[in-house]
Amino acid sequence: MRPAEGDNRLRVVPAGQHMTVSTRSNPIPDGLRPFYAVPRGVEAHHVVRFMASRGTRAVVVRRGLRPIGIVTSRDLDDRIPGGGLYETMAKVESAMSSPLITIGEQGTVVDAIATMNQKGISHLPIVRATGSLASLITLEDALRLRGQGVQALDEFIRTSVLVSMVERDPWTRAVHEIRRKIRQNRIWLILAVGLALAGAVLALAIGRSWLGFRTYELKEYEPKDIPRQQYLEQKERSKQPDSNPDTR
Repeated sequence: MRPAEGDNRLRVVPAGQHMTVSTRSNPIPDGLRPFYAVPRGVEAHHVVRFMASRGTRAVVVRRGLRPIGIVTSRDLDDRIPGGGLYETMAKVESAMSSPLITIGEQGTVVDAIATMNQKGISHLPIVRATGSLASLITLEDALRLRGQGVQALDEFIRTSVLVSMVERDPWTRAVHEIRRKIRQNRIWLILAVGLALAGAVLALAIGRSWLGFRTYELKEYEPKDIPRQQYLEQKERSKQPDSNPDTR
């Protein structure tokens, strides 16, 4: 799967509605603020590319419609062992913060600021009464809203739009994974093909020897005309010893 691997299809969910759009032909409407989510089970390096392509520092991890964790750029740097994100098969769950700290949609901006300060976090998911994800507010957003005199989170939620990574179908993911493995192991594949060709040539040479192939001599070919045949017969007789020597 690439953004996930460069996949430009996004699932946009404004005000509880569901639709699928292309960011190229249908950009996010003016006045809506996107926040981002990824499904659980996605490989961490896909999340890195997704976040980089969208210019976001945090994504919410969901199981179905319910948020179960959050991942920030710092989480990915600190929690993926070895730092080799593009070489590892680590899932996003290994980097996400969970259990998730959230605030209800009926909360206030002051509540959001207090929660983030108390927990030492800068991103706070807003959830509906049903448990689904409504929005994601940052400490910067909350401080700005408080400065504008906004108290409730309702207006912030109404202007939020959820952009979720689209999972590819199993066959597409399998083909992409095979192509990725080929790119990663290109040198070994070239060596394997070379060894296979060398083995085929060696097997052919051994086969020729075992099967008794040999080069025919000129005399074993049939003559093209009668004079040639007579010449060959005469040559053969000349090589044979005289069985009736002259006893004079």
